[in-house]
Amino acid sequence: MRSLILITVVILVGCMAHKEVPPAEPSQSAIPELTPPSELALLMRQMAIHADSVKATVSRGAELPAFPKAFKDLMKAEPTVGMHIDPITFPTFAKDYLNKLDRLYDADGADRQRAYNALVQGCANCHTTHCPGPLMRIKKMYIASDE
Repeated sequence: MRSLILITVVILVGCMAHKEVPPAEPSQSAIPELTPPSELALLMRQMAIHADSVKATVSRGAELPAFPKAFKDLMKAEPTVGMHIDPITFPTFAKDYLNKLDRLYDADGADRQRAYNALVQGCANCHTTHCPGPLMRIKKMYIASDE
């Protein structure tokens, strides 16, 4: 008799375990709303792509890509909503970047690597203070020195 009860309980538990439960519908609050990137974020992405291109051309000793005139708008670009951009330090770093960009394009072949690494250092200096997320990528942008 005990074994009959035990078998019945096992069958009932097994049947209940295989009962299909309909999948839950995701709620509207569970789906994050994506906001488009800000002007500053888009410009920074262009700057990173440009730096990768310059690194490749400097490493090969080839001509630099066209001067990125759009980067002159760095200080006017709107930051991401909620991102704190210090009104004193950010313009200082931005001017430093633009000056280093000009120096890179003015440098002759022998000094281009140094000028490029100085430009990347300018990026690292700013991102140490503002938005440190890209620092890992920036550190990979340097050209190893021959010295």
